[in-house]
Amino acid sequence: MRNASPPKPRASSLPASTRRATATFAAVIAVILAAACSKPAAWGEATSLILVASGDVWAEVEDSTYAVLEPTILTTREEKKFNVSHVDPASPELGDLVVFRQVIVLGTVESPLVQAAAEEAGITAEAPSTFTASDVWARGQLVTVVVAEAGQEAETWLRTLPELIDVIDARYRVWVLERMFVSGVDSVVADSLGARFGFSIQVPKVYRFVIREGPRDTVVILRNDNPDPSELIRSLLITWRPRLVELTEEVALDWRAAIDSVHYNVPQRIEPSGKEPRAFRISGREGLEVTGTWVDEGTFPAAGPYISWLVGCPDKTVFIDAFLYAPRKPKYEYMIQLEQILSSFTCPAESTASP
Repeated sequence: MRNASPPKPRASSLPASTRRATATFAAVIAVILAAACSKPAAWGEATSLILVASGDVWAEVEDSTYAVLEPTILTTREEKKFNVSHVDPASPELGDLVVFRQVIVLGTVESPLVQAAAEEAGITAEAPSTFTASDVWARGQLVTVVVAEAGQEAETWLRTLPELIDVIDARYRVWVLERMFVSGVDSVVADSLGARFGFSIQVPKVYRFVIREGPRDTVVILRNDNPDPSELIRSLLITWRPRLVELTEEVALDWRAAIDSVHYNVPQRIEPSGKEPRAFRISGREGLEVTGTWVDEGTFPAAGPYISWLVGCPDKTVFIDAFLYAPRKPKYEYMIQLEQILSSFTCPAESTASP
């Protein structure tokens, strides 16, 4: 007769602290074992931030975390740049969420998750510190680790937040631009504009390039409506007039109102954002930026954000209008793309041609 093994205690009969420690250990071990095998491809949006932190610490820092890590941008409304999802290391959902593209871990040196990330990064975790590691639990993943001394997790996290959002945003912008220029820069467009009109701008090769020459003005249109214009449009229009003495918001808005009914498929009503115009310098030249929302004046209920620039080139004032149409899509990525194209604009010291 075999010896009977003692009955296992029911989970509900264990002290809460023991159940929590056991669950945490089991979840972490499952994740680490999964990582040791073939790693899956990271999934989820690049703007989704999975934050792994104990529930007790999260209760102390939740409001501050959302306030800092979920900044907004004005498109057709206030829209979050990033979305934070918290998960406790003891949660059964940890194994699914820890394979997202962007994971943030808050823990002590003793945390198995911290140790796993440090091993992947080839470093020794020290407290307090912050480090990043790639492909810890999934391919194409970036993990940011905030290491705190035991009992100082909340304080360390709150001190780190301002720097953390800057790092995350800068990293996201790099990712956006790498995706944007995967087709390469269209040097033909840049060279053609420079040779004919004395200014240049850089767009990916997937943008269509059209020049419309009329009796009163010349218009350059750069447009990317892939995969379908009903789903996504990124458009820039460039035109110019003789050099203006002063760049003002009124000039920009009047100019914008004059071109949309002529050069866009459907006339657009513009609604200024209410923000003060932004003065800037580009290529050593004075510029003014005005932002707001456009609304389709036709029967189709379309709308989106726009960015209008005035730039004082040597012998002309250049007007650039960039607008986005991305219904039901997060717009931060596409606004970064338009801002990058605008920032590539140059007008040389002496213009080589006149319109």
